[in-house]
Amino acid sequence: MESMKELYEIYERYIFRYLYGLTFNYHVAEELTQETFFQVIKSFHRFRGDCRVSTWVYKIARNVYSQYCRKNQLITISIDGDMFDDIPYRDGPNEALEKKEKSKLIKEAFIQIPEKQREILWLRDWHGLSYEEIASITSHSVSWVKVNIHRARLAFKKVYCKGGILGE
Repeated sequence: MESMKELYEIYERYIFRYLYGLTFNYHVAEELTQETFFQVIKSFHRFRGDCRVSTWVYKIARNVYSQYCRKNQLITISIDGDMFDDIPYRDGPNEALEKKEKSKLIKEAFIQIPEKQREILWLRDWHGLSYEEIASITSHSVSWVKVNIHRARLAFKKVYCKGGILGE
């Protein structure tokens, strides 16, 4: 049980952020994170060690999210709160406000790209997972992941630029 506690302490924050990046709803992400770790505990005996533990946990989180989507046909995306809440602002009030506004614009652009693109971009750019890990989590080839991350970045940039955000 001690290893389960360690596993939770190590990955809980990452899984929550991953699920929040998919739902943009704090409470749903929190609930899905708890369900993910319930499933981890339930199925730990089946972990074969043929991938990293983190990849296995992300895979479970993705399955939990997919199940949630099937049960709840309509998902509402909330853009309340800040995507980068835990980043401390050491600037003055004007700079802090500017960063908060920019963060909101990034978030608004991010939710406008397709869910599949949002998911892999989130895993790569915010979680720093390798192409191989993302391929394993999403059950796609590494080539598919590379191509679609490139497309996701282009889609994000297009939406972000369309809003007049870049070029400031």
